[in-house]
Amino acid sequence: MASEASVKAIRDQSEAMLRPYITVAPFVQPQSLILFLRIRNTGRTGAKNVRLGLDKDFFQFGQKSRSEVNLRTLSAFSVPMDCMAPGAELIFALAQGDHILGDASTPAACPAQFSVTSIYEFSGKRVEEVNHVDLRPYIGSSEEGNPIVNELENIRKVMEKKY
Repeated sequence: MASEASVKAIRDQSEAMLRPYITVAPFVQPQSLILFLRIRNTGRTGAKNVRLGLDKDFFQFGQKSRSEVNLRTLSAFSVPMDCMAPGAELIFALAQGDHILGDASTPAACPAQFSVTSIYEFSGKRVEEVNHVDLRPYIGSSEEGNPIVNELENIRKVMEKKY
């Protein structure tokens, strides 16, 4: 019996190391005020029959009048994917921080909190995960500056003045 438990533990550990993992995380691009959403397979095998869903409408850049920029209705969130390979990622621009976090006129268009559900299969198993995305911690945060980018920006400004 101990050997059966041992074999099961090894099998579970091996599966955990090799299976797909669909992760969902917001991020800010360096030198940008735009918040993005990254959905990535961080696992070592492909996720099959991937279905993504949002629990709320999210209109990119607060453009509620344009239904084609509603993340919830984009292909990635409305049409199943046959496979999401290891390392594959989808990146969606959300909006400038003030549209999401500071502008009281757009909370319904760009909610600061929402959930992304990912349903996928691997090795005959089905996984359903709900990832809660909370953009509120970005209020008052700042990005790490890149000295090379800053210096290039200074050179660009000097060149503009000369020409």
